[in-house]
Amino acid sequence: MKQFTLNYYPNFNCIADKCKHSCCIGWEINIDSDSLERYKNENSTFSKALICGIDLKKSKFKTDKNKKCAFLNEKGLCELIINLGENSLCQVCRDHPRFRTFFNDRVEMGLGFCCEEATRIILSFEDKIEPTLIADDKRDFPLDFNQKNIIEFREKALNILQNRKIEINERVENLLSFCNLSFLEKDFNKIVKTFLSFERLDKSWTKRLKSIKNIGFNKNTSESLSLICEQFLVNSLYRHLYDAEDTITVRARTVACIFSWWIIKSILNEESLDDIFDIVRAYSSEVEYSEKNLNNLYNFSYKFIKI
Repeated sequence: MKQFTLNYYPNFNCIADKCKHSCCIGWEINIDSDSLERYKNENSTFSKALICGIDLKKSKFKTDKNKKCAFLNEKGLCELIINLGENSLCQVCRDHPRFRTFFNDRVEMGLGFCCEEATRIILSFEDKIEPTLIADDKRDFPLDFNQKNIIEFREKALNILQNRKIEINERVENLLSFCNLSFLEKDFNKIVKTFLSFERLDKSWTKRLKSIKNIGFNKNTSESLSLICEQFLVNSLYRHLYDAEDTITVRARTVACIFSWWIIKSILNEESLDDIFDIVRAYSSEVEYSEKNLNNLYNFSYKFIKI
């Protein structure tokens, strides 16, 4: 099986205490069984503090009233890493913000937008995003019929998005046509209503959504945001298409990524790059990292695909 990383991936390093939105706050962090067993058997001066910070019944790290992990200290650093090293981290903490997508012949790895540093790296990356082969054990299994269709569709979609000879709005329109989108001007505000109906992690996201006046007038992307739009959509396709059930679902998920960009674009109001990155990060935390919200977005987008 081949292993790929998206070519921006080597640029990523956790910025730890410099992060404004720590992944150690606001989330329930599940501990995998191997790590939990290792923590139970830890024999060091840190053992007592380690066990005290774990909910053994639920296999989770304990959090305070602000949902801050028990091991995040006042300096914004992880006591697990300080005392036991990076190899002591559980699977979730070790992987975040990475995502992996699986096909029979390959594994692809990229970064998710809910991490502010990952978002900055991806959206600032000037080269075309593409997979880089990092390992190959020569034990490939043939792609099934659906996987072949997904990869074929994705290659065509990426060629459309990454054709920098034409301006970004035309690329997006071409991709929508490729997806057989059936969409009317009156449907634009349904997108906002759908996003407002999702479960909420942060109330400030609701405020941002309500600031959108009319998404229909904001769907076009200025050339100054061309690179950001391209990289957002390309990274999103690598993340969201791999496990689609059929070609219609692949198209619906592609449209869901475009709807998400329209929402992000409609929130923007001459913000700085850092503000833009933060809006994308907030979107990802609210939608991409909520299975329920993400599935609702997929289902909403499915309605607009001509079969």
